[in-house]
Amino acid sequence: MSKRWTKSTRYLVFILLLAVTLWLGVRAKDLVDSLAISALLAYILNPVVTLVNKRAKVSRNWVVLLVYLLSISALVTLGIIFIPVIPEEAANLVRQLQVILTQVEADYLSEPISFLTFELSLAPLVPDISTLSPDSLIQPDIILGAIQTTTTNVGWLFVILVSTFYLLQDWARLREWLFQWIPEGYNEDMRRLYSEVNTVWGRYFRGQLRLSLIIGFLTGFGTAVVGLPGAVIFGISAGVFDILLSVGPVLVTIVAAIVALFAGSTFLPVTNIVFMLIVVGIFAAIQIIENLWLRPSVMGQSLNMHPAIVFIAIIASLALAGVLTALIIIPVLGSVAVIIRYLHAKIVDIEPWPDMLRSENGRSQQPTPVTKTQPIKKTD
Repeated sequence: MSKRWTKSTRYLVFILLLAVTLWLGVRAKDLVDSLAISALLAYILNPVVTLVNKRAKVSRNWVVLLVYLLSISALVTLGIIFIPVIPEEAANLVRQLQVILTQVEADYLSEPISFLTFELSLAPLVPDISTLSPDSLIQPDIILGAIQTTTTNVGWLFVILVSTFYLLQDWARLREWLFQWIPEGYNEDMRRLYSEVNTVWGRYFRGQLRLSLIIGFLTGFGTAVVGLPGAVIFGISAGVFDILLSVGPVLVTIVAAIVALFAGSTFLPVTNIVFMLIVVGIFAAIQIIENLWLRPSVMGQSLNMHPAIVFIAIIASLALAGVLTALIIIPVLGSVAVIIRYLHAKIVDIEPWPDMLRSENGRSQQPTPVTKTQPIKKTD
């Protein structure tokens, strides 16, 4: 029989394993980011795989392969549709930026600012884009740089694709394998915690995906109707940045307002200031519709967090950890809230799952059915 470790030895080994895991996570940040993206993609595609697997009499492996190939085909199709449009819209924005910066320099920065005996020229602060043209977007050096960057990241892209496929295929077995490591007596609690956290993430991503598609379409259509340059890009940006909740729409609105103020409409006979107000009004109306009707009806009350907490969390994650963290900070906060509620219940020694307690009490209070016994007939 193997000698049992003392409690101090077990704690020491646990702390060492935790430290090594954190160190590896920091050192292998690129791998962790790739696996995180794979997990997100697998999580988003898993409901589709599960639904098709239930409806069709096909093994899960074939369903995963089918959904995976269809998803990649859809992305390629969207790229074929939108990629030819994006360079034209980007070139249009470059032309408008040239006009905007030239106008700003001529109207506001041509004369130095005088203060007492000092003079400050602000003209050097304006970036020199006089040599920038739409054709410069397709210069050979830019193309070679893009190819080099793509080649550098193709390995990580392969890791993401393969990891996503295997997570979709074997997540159920991997989950059960992880549950086997949980000490006896806590398995049911961990399964319930997993279910609660899974509910938070599922509601968030499904709701946010629908919201992003709706907001992107409304923004692109609304800005195109009034003649805002780069309407397609603003529609795509609004859909993508809507994931950042309060911060994303504000950023897109500010950029659109600047373009509208200095570039004007492509066909509306109004002044630039009036056109800027029209564009800001469109973005404001879309946000009002989203926050008062779309977001409550699509996402419901699944997260139940104060908007100020959401805003601060997004800003902090953008500043400290980057865009990827900002995209998932809201469901992460919801998951942390679930775990904190569980820990609080354990610390104060109350039932962490009141609904389960009520159901158990209800079953225990049900009267036991009484069976009538037949009288025994006497026989002579």
